[in-house]
Amino acid sequence: MYFRYLPCILALAALTSACSGSGGDIQIFGGDTDVVNGQITLHDGSVVIKAPGVSDATVDQNGQLAIDGHDVTVTDAQRALLQRYNAAARQMREDAIATGKAGIATATKEIGAVTGKMTGADSAQETSQKVEEAAANVKQAAAKICEDLAEMKSAQDTLATQLDAFKPYGQALTDSNVEKCRRGTKH
Repeated sequence: MYFRYLPCILALAALTSACSGSGGDIQIFGGDTDVVNGQITLHDGSVVIKAPGVSDATVDQNGQLAIDGHDVTVTDAQRALLQRYNAAARQMREDAIATGKAGIATATKEIGAVTGKMTGADSAQETSQKVEEAAANVKQAAAKICEDLAEMKSAQDTLATQLDAFKPYGQALTDSNVEKCRRGTKH
């Protein structure tokens, strides 16, 4: 009798896991290119930064900055900062994948918990506890994305003060981006 509601429960679980992200204006898409925000993308391990009035900048995994396809000469210290910036973006991608997996696991646990409740195997309290534990895992995974974003912003801010060529790109991430991300993981 309860099984006729299973399609609705499955749809609800899928929607719940899809909405359990970091919120705000941070977007991570799968495939070859991940969009951090409207100004920053990650493609094949390189970060591409857009800024008004200047050509796009690229920061590769080795800490090489290129603007409009031309390499910019940097010091060892600047290269280390560029590597840190790129590494934070790549870590954000890995943590986004982990968050997606946690979302799928949450949906699976929600379905299992509801099925247990419908078959009488679990009490309402047990069902609720299982769903809450699974949702907490998604929030914890999403919080890592926000910390990666904060690390990337920190590296960006330092680069903007220490590397003149990077200054036009120093506002690609803002404090507001980080705050929105963190607020999104609190609900």
